[in-house]
Amino acid sequence: NNTKSEQSAEKDSSLPPDERIPFVIQKIGRGDTENIEEITRLCIDVFFNDQDGVTDPKLKTVAPWKAVQLAYLRGFQYGDLMSRNAFKKNLLMDVFIARRVYPVSEAPEDDNKRKRLTAIEDEREIMNFDQLLTGKNSSQSDIKYVAGEIVGYCEVSEKNFGLGGNFESNNSSKGGKPRPYLSNLSVVEYARKSGIGSTLLDACEEAVLNWNSGHTEIVLQVEEDNQSAIKWYKRRGWKFVFADPTCRRYDTSGFFLRESRITKYAMIKRLEPKQFRVNGNDDSSNDDFGFYFVKKIRDSFSNN
Repeated sequence: NNTKSEQSAEKDSSLPPDERIPFVIQKIGRGDTENIEEITRLCIDVFFNDQDGVTDPKLKTVAPWKAVQLAYLRGFQYGDLMSRNAFKKNLLMDVFIARRVYPVSEAPEDDNKRKRLTAIEDEREIMNFDQLLTGKNSSQSDIKYVAGEIVGYCEVSEKNFGLGGNFESNNSSKGGKPRPYLSNLSVVEYARKSGIGSTLLDACEEAVLNWNSGHTEIVLQVEEDNQSAIKWYKRRGWKFVFADPTCRRYDTSGFFLRESRITKYAMIKRLEPKQFRVNGNDDSSNDDFGFYFVKKIRDSFSNN
């Protein structure tokens, strides 16, 4: 689609450990209706209604004409996600969300948020867990935690995406086989610099390897003027392939919603085959995603 679905990566620097948002990563397959509705609201707000210094969507000031534009874009995005689930079931896909974690006693009181709370059975799944061990919580060992609102989202799916040249001669693209395509990486403003974007990215790369479909690479597109995201991906092993000046994106800066031309960079990352990871041992058999992935991320955090 031509919503602004290029990557909205986190900024270059990270917050101090005591300011990071605690969160969990959940793999939700293709997503159900309720999750897709919340994801749609998050994406459109991040990409088209990002207001500096205003972190609560309810406090954002939106002109009536822009409210109409945002409503249209939410409907468009929701319809796109639902139709893909209905008509492209033959293509592999995984959706990942990051949910903010709260102690049960501090969970949101808003009825709409409370009904979406889910209990966390294993606190080892929580990233930035130390943030929850402050004040009155630091001396209690029987505290229960819940996953609250979605604060980050990313998806990876098979897509027919040509790269040309030598890229078309590798094993993962012979015969026109779709490539894993990363899209819609987005994090709400108040939760940025907490490691959510990096963790979602790692989750998508891990998912592709767990597909066991012979894929050895993953691709994405990012807008040319999003230089912070481009640098962010390069530091994580992504390489520039080509620039496409024929892309389009929605522009909400005027009274009427319009499409404008934009150049997007195609980037690629080679994935390390599972059999060569962890000193030759594949630990992911404990759970297709959870155990190995959480251990990997915790290790990377401890080394930073």
